[in-house]
Amino acid sequence: MKTPVARLFGRAALALALAASWPAHGSEKSFPTRPVKVIIPFAAGTSPDVVMRIVGQKLGDIWGQPLIVENRPGAGGAIGATAVAQAQPDGYTLLYTVNSVLCANPHLYGKLGYDAFKSFAPVSLMVNLGYVLLARSDLGVNNIAEMVAYAKKNPGKLTYGSAGNGSGNHIVMELLTSMTGTRMLHVPMNTNKVLALLSGQIDLAMEPYTNGVAAARDGKVRPLAVTLAKRSENIPDVPTVGETVPGYVADAWHGLFATAGTPPEVVDKISADVARVLAMPDVRERLATASLEPVGSTPAELRDIVRRDYDKWGAVIRNANIRLD
Repeated sequence: MKTPVARLFGRAALALALAASWPAHGSEKSFPTRPVKVIIPFAAGTSPDVVMRIVGQKLGDIWGQPLIVENRPGAGGAIGATAVAQAQPDGYTLLYTVNSVLCANPHLYGKLGYDAFKSFAPVSLMVNLGYVLLARSDLGVNNIAEMVAYAKKNPGKLTYGSAGNGSGNHIVMELLTSMTGTRMLHVPMNTNKVLALLSGQIDLAMEPYTNGVAAARDGKVRPLAVTLAKRSENIPDVPTVGETVPGYVADAWHGLFATAGTPPEVVDKISADVARVLAMPDVRERLATASLEPVGSTPAELRDIVRRDYDKWGAVIRNANIRLD
């Protein structure tokens, strides 16, 4: 069964093709009349930063107003998200974030300065990407089935690295171990996990497409599978996890949000303009080069995706007993 995000891919091409011909909203003359700020709750150079700087330039051209990108990293994205939750609900302060900030953080932290559903007005799903499960080349496993067999024969022996407790690559790996009935040792690390694989510090790592695809192509580590519902066009010979573990899908979508209470006509205009940008061939080419697939959505579709991923990742986090406070 396809996930909500996966179903959107089937409609994305048509929606984006139609976007350029959509009529302008009545609010076009009134919004924006001044610069728009987009807060990214992660550091410069991360995938959300890369995407928003590509898309933001085009939006600024459409609006005739600059779009200012502001990076506010910290607390797993909570600092930047809180700033947008507390902003004026006028569309001039937006949040560009990954799914974990809204769908995982509320289950990881006892107190947050925002509510995943009450603090934000969904605008548009932007791009989707998955993870590549990488293994050190001398581990002796060539695919997911062999990895699962090894893990069941040697419970707790396999190690996998992540960016830290509660990080995206930690949670998606916990989903895999729970669905396969295996037990592995989690190793939080703030160093490069591909280098850790090469040096033999860890056995496995779930790496986002933005750097996992390049590592898979390099050939120094072994790609076992990708976590989306379909194979990556950039490494088509690498199977999906779901081909061996039915039902497994783990993505890391990006979404654009406004502050709750932003007028619906402003939200709809931003969403329509985002769709126009995501339909541009040069934008799609630049995103594809970074292993990012543009999606686009209506505000209502993004709202549904947040709810379903909130429930999905909440169950994984509770099952793994992960807490960050």
